[in-house]
Amino acid sequence: MNGEKGRVDRSVRDLGLGDAIGAWTIQGTLGGGGFGTVYEVRNSKTGHGAALKLLHAHFVTSPEMLARFEREIEVLRRLSHPNIVNLVEAGFSEDQRPFLCMELLDGEELSKMLESRGPLSPWDALAVFEPLCEAISVAHGINVIHRDIKASNVIVCRSTGPGLGRVVLLDFGIAKLSDALSPELTASRQSLGTPSCMAPEQIHGLRVDARTDVYALGGLLFHMLTGRLPFQDSSATMTQYLHLHARRPSVSSLAAVPRRLDDVIMRAMAIEPGERYHDPRSLLAAARACLRESTMVAVPTGEVPCVAILVSAGDRSAGASLDAALLDDLEGVLPAAERLLVAHGFQLAVDLGSSALFVTRAETVPDPVAVASSVFDQLAKRPRRDPRVRISVGVHRDEATYVGPEIQPCALLRPATWNLPEAIEGVWVTGKIDATAPTGRCVRS
Repeated sequence: MNGEKGRVDRSVRDLGLGDAIGAWTIQGTLGGGGFGTVYEVRNSKTGHGAALKLLHAHFVTSPEMLARFEREIEVLRRLSHPNIVNLVEAGFSEDQRPFLCMELLDGEELSKMLESRGPLSPWDALAVFEPLCEAISVAHGINVIHRDIKASNVIVCRSTGPGLGRVVLLDFGIAKLSDALSPELTASRQSLGTPSCMAPEQIHGLRVDARTDVYALGGLLFHMLTGRLPFQDSSATMTQYLHLHARRPSVSSLAAVPRRLDDVIMRAMAIEPGERYHDPRSLLAAARACLRESTMVAVPTGEVPCVAILVSAGDRSAGASLDAALLDDLEGVLPAAERLLVAHGFQLAVDLGSSALFVTRAETVPDPVAVASSVFDQLAKRPRRDPRVRISVGVHRDEATYVGPEIQPCALLRPATWNLPEAIEGVWVTGKIDATAPTGRCVRS
């Protein structure tokens, strides 16, 4: 496909139902992204349906965007795998915008499935993970690095029988072709990818390779098993900071999986590429061994009242650059909180990167609000405190199940279910602690 295809029509307009692009007639809009819009189309000659991706009109004068679009077409032409979307046709619209037609899939985005149904069971997660790892391995075999593996780029097709249907990986729009015939399109130190899923070397704009996709696959496995991303923050800058510096979260504290799976995901998501699995198949083998042993053998001791304290550290000046002083202070808050709370009988249950959850049985702490207030006061007096760091200490009470000394996955360990207050600073309690107060009542600020 050649980018020099005649003069660009500068009066391009949005396309709608019934408009034609070559032999394809638009039936509706399936979605869109930063580079183009995806339409559901039907071939006027054969009647076959397809998904047609058309470059946005304002990119038709951008050599880089045209080259990137052509790169995606070239990648899909090279790839042939049942778990990678098939290319049907590529060409140009009447206004000289490039398009590519892909097979029309009958299914649901994995991200929407997780939002509507919640986390996947270990067996369903493995049913998605296995074909994805195989597909990415095939791509790596012909020097293609995807660079944007995430739940919204995975379609789970409808199944005609038990279990999940065909799993298909989409969107090679920022894929890298690592061969002599395909020059690098990315400018030096340019960051490409989705902030919530990017490996540290992507954030820094450094060289990527197969281990970059291994990092994203580790994060995707965590997402499937827990229903949440390993690192998430309202600030993209803070999210990137977490990928660069934070301890990797524990999946076994949020899902009924063996604790050794924590080590598998931590290795896949290691900050240094050299410490990760070298390829997707190695990661898959390690994850498969854990997930196939996910049945809990020990007998639960039953539900007991517990108290959780959530300590969060954030950047009050969201969007600002993260300089050394701010980074040093952010990195010191949660370890300091852990030392203080362990002294009060709490144990670290979940490390979420920018926050950490500590739990103890309710009988061991008569006044949890006083403990939270004391921790907040001592954190406020920490040495070399940076005024840009916002600290929140929350208290919540609920039932939890233990197997021996180990707390099992439950609502208490999922702060997202607590109806948390938005970006509060200070000490707050939920209605579970104080029945007369609304959820998120601030008691200290």
